[in-house]
Amino acid sequence: MKKKLSQLITLFMFLFLSISVNAQNTMQSPTYRATKLTEWMKKDLQLTDGQASKIQDINLKYANKTEEVKNSTVGKRQKIQTLKNNERAKDAELKQVLNETQYKTYVNKKNELKEKVKEEERVRKEGY
Repeated sequence: MKKKLSQLITLFMFLFLSISVNAQNTMQSPTYRATKLTEWMKKDLQLTDGQASKIQDINLKYANKTEEVKNSTVGKRQKIQTLKNNERAKDAELKQVLNETQYKTYVNKKNELKEKVKEEERVRKEGY
């Protein structure tokens, strides 16, 4: 009886851990990140359905590229340079789909987020 109970508990723990790991991997997938970003852009930039479709494709393309860079074996500097190049290319593609007001809003929000991340990093390094 104790052996069966022990096996049952082990099985439940294994299933729970499997589900947790799978959920975390799904949340970090390029598809998930691209979809979440597109949803935000659709809402905050008031995208049309046609724009949203094109934006989803662009976001997925660059989320996949980011994943490739993240998993590559090149040095940190090369990764950073590649990510910067990808960001410039993505912005150029987005500029072709968004109208002027939408693009300005996108750039402003992106810059706000960068500043927030820099500030959080500065605070973290200072130990506060």
